[in-house]
Amino acid sequence: MDYSLHLHLEPLTKKWWKHLLLGILFVLLAVWIFITPLASYLSLSFVLTLSLALTGIFEIIASIFYKKETKRWALHLIGGILELLIGGFLLLNPVTTMNLIPYIVAFWLFYKGARAVWVALRLKFYDVKGWGWMLGLGIGALIFTMLIIVFPVLGGLSIVYAIGLAFLALGMFNFSVAYRLGQLRKRVGNSV
Repeated sequence: MDYSLHLHLEPLTKKWWKHLLLGILFVLLAVWIFITPLASYLSLSFVLTLSLALTGIFEIIASIFYKKETKRWALHLIGGILELLIGGFLLLNPVTTMNLIPYIVAFWLFYKGARAVWVALRLKFYDVKGWGWMLGLGIGALIFTMLIIVFPVLGGLSIVYAIGLAFLALGMFNFSVAYRLGQLRKRVGNSV
């Protein structure tokens, strides 16, 4: 492996744990949504906005932790701060949250789905096997997100299941990224 490529890939491979934690969070959210589809809308709103704030905290911690090792740490920091601020605001305003939750969740999942597509394409550039599945999961999250944006009035179970499917796709994507980054880490470590 080219030494300059090694220097660029090594910091990226250290972030596998962030994707594993996000994958666990997103899959647990999806399971909760599928198990309790008739849960109150307020409860769903609370859990989703809390997860938005927690995801922001994960992003902030990871971006600060790897500040010296990656060029784009500021983008992750800004995204994490926005997620934390929006999640915090919505946690403090439950009535607003109930009215806006379809749009907020849709735009948040759109952001995450777009980032998933970007990461998959970036992994393709580094010749990581399985990037196509990750791309498909990112696109799947974007499709379910578009359904939420286009049909927010449907409400009820359809939006609950669309949100659950989007979280499941993002969770599987993050598990896949964690696994592939672990493989890439071994490859980078063996190339020195």
